[in-house]
Amino acid sequence: MTIAKDDIIREEILKEAQKLFRQYGIKKTTMEDIAKAMGKGKSTLYYYYGSKEAIYDTVILKEMGEVFACVKEAVSKATSAEEKLKAFTLTKIRAVQKKANLYKIVTGEQKDTMRCMKHLHTEYDTHETQLIKEILSFGITNGEFAKHIKKELDILPSVIVSSLRGLERDIFTGNKYAKLESRIESILGIMMRGLKTN
Repeated sequence: MTIAKDDIIREEILKEAQKLFRQYGIKKTTMEDIAKAMGKGKSTLYYYYGSKEAIYDTVILKEMGEVFACVKEAVSKATSAEEKLKAFTLTKIRAVQKKANLYKIVTGEQKDTMRCMKHLHTEYDTHETQLIKEILSFGITNGEFAKHIKKELDILPSVIVSSLRGLERDIFTGNKYAKLESRIESILGIMMRGLKTN
């Protein structure tokens, strides 16, 4: 029963912190702000999390998990490698857009010098790169993609993730989302032709 109560309190801390981080950013949000939003004392927060940074880490990891689960589910439902790449790109862009805190990490735009930023950015890249590698391998195996790209699987997934990240940055920072989303399929089509060329 104590474990369930602790889990509820932890979740409540994260929920309130997530709202405040989204609204005010991590620099302007204090432990006192989070405690007030919960209607509890600061000592409660320190009991469960040692610092604001620890809360932020957990919020980001939670958001990363939610986005990645959403992307993986969309990819698993697609039957061809081409559809899997489309699902990866469109689902991720839509999901990350809803996660203001995570977006700053994903694009490397978080300027605060938190100890975890590089680690979280790297971890997110690793997950995405691995998923893209799996999609490319699937495409090679089922004959959708040219066999010669197999020798580039050590670097090609990173190149694709970096390229899509640049596109995401343009979409979000330039307020171009409405215009570019409809063009993503065309952009992916160009990339697909390169993957299929023997």
